[in-house]
Order: sequence, then structure tokens, then C-alpha cells
Amino acid sequence: MNNERRRILEMLARGDINVNEADKLLARATETMPARKRPRYLYVLIEKANESKDKVNLRIPIKLLAHGLKLTKLLPPEVREKINLALMKVGMSFQITEDNIMDLVDALTDISVEIAGGETVQIYCR
Repeated sequence: MNNERRRILEMLARGDINVNEADKLLARATETMPARKRPRYLYVLIEKANESKDKVNLRIPIKLLAHGLKLTKLLPPEVREKINLALMKVGMSFQITEDNIMDLVDALTDISVEIAGGETVQIYCR
């Protein structure tokens, strides 16, 4: 979700605007937004400070992620429930589905984390 859309929805949630006003603002924001090219790959780079070569340079096709999610439909519901509970126990209270994979990709525009020891982890989609 882009920042403008989120801002409008937050205004609606706070009661600053009504539903009709939010609808008009969302329509206007959608008209002015440039068409965004869908990313093709998820990149994960791990670099060590003061080294010219990457430790890890991983490129995963987004289509592979989406097709992999289709395989989760083969899991019995009880198994999926156990997996989701296990994820919640470690603080991951979300479910990635075919429906929300693009939301995940949108959220991964550019994440960079510095780790003690001088390593940097970058995750992004392009």
C-alpha cells in the first residue's frame, strides 16, 4: 500500500473525513499515481564491511514465490494451522497467501539491516 493511500485511510479511521470524501481522495490519488512496473525478482544481499565481494547474493523470481504459495494448498488445514501457530510464537503473526503476496513485495521495496560485526543485509524487489 502506498503512503498516500495509507494516509487517506488513516484519516478515515480517525474520523477526519467521511467515506465519500475518502472515496474521492482515493480516486484522485489513483489517477495521479504513475503506473508502477511489477518487480520480477526478490534480492537478498549480505555484505561484510571492508570486503569487496558479497557473502550472499540471492535473486529469487517473484513468480517462483507465487507458485510456491500454491503448493501450500496441498497441506491439510490442521497442518497449516500448526505452522501459523508456530510462526506466531516467534512473533510472525501473518500469513502469506496468493492474495497478499504482492502486498509483501510492495513492502519489500528496500530494507537494509546492519548487523553487529559489520555485516549488512539488504532485501529488495526489482
